[in-house]
Amino acid sequence: MKRLVLMRHAKTEGHNPEGDRARELLPRGRDDAAAVGNELASLGLQHAMVSTAMRTRQTFEALGLAIPAEFLDVFYTDGPDTMLQRISETDEDVTGLLVVAHEPVIPRLAAQLGYASNRQEADAMQCSFPPSSFVEFTFEGEWAELERDNLEHISLSRVERPAKH
Repeated sequence: MKRLVLMRHAKTEGHNPEGDRARELLPRGRDDAAAVGNELASLGLQHAMVSTAMRTRQTFEALGLAIPAEFLDVFYTDGPDTMLQRISETDEDVTGLLVVAHEPVIPRLAAQLGYASNRQEADAMQCSFPPSSFVEFTFEGEWAELERDNLEHISLSRVERPAKH
């Protein structure tokens, strides 16, 4: 069985004088990513594909997962079709893959893949996919066969923050 986890980067600063690619995580973002890393540690992930933007690289680092990563510029510049193409090229020995990238691409791909199993949640993901959120999919077969009709959609997971009083 293959496992795919799509994650949006953690909470970032709103602006960086060096441009969008240089935006960095806020302390809250680092904390949230560390919490997500604790959840992801039990999933058997073996490899990561990460956008080259600073915030995605920092998110991956803060996850604390001891897995190799590829840093891909196309995960910053291109859309869901390119991302899906790159995922489909994953080595078949990899059974657990993490992708860390951006909104709107991550929510769009998650919705596209999740549509067959839960249309309502797929639509909701396109409307709300907060920082540090991730969605998990499992399927039988090869990465090249990844498509929405052969996936089991596990559900969107969000970092739960305690209410401030």
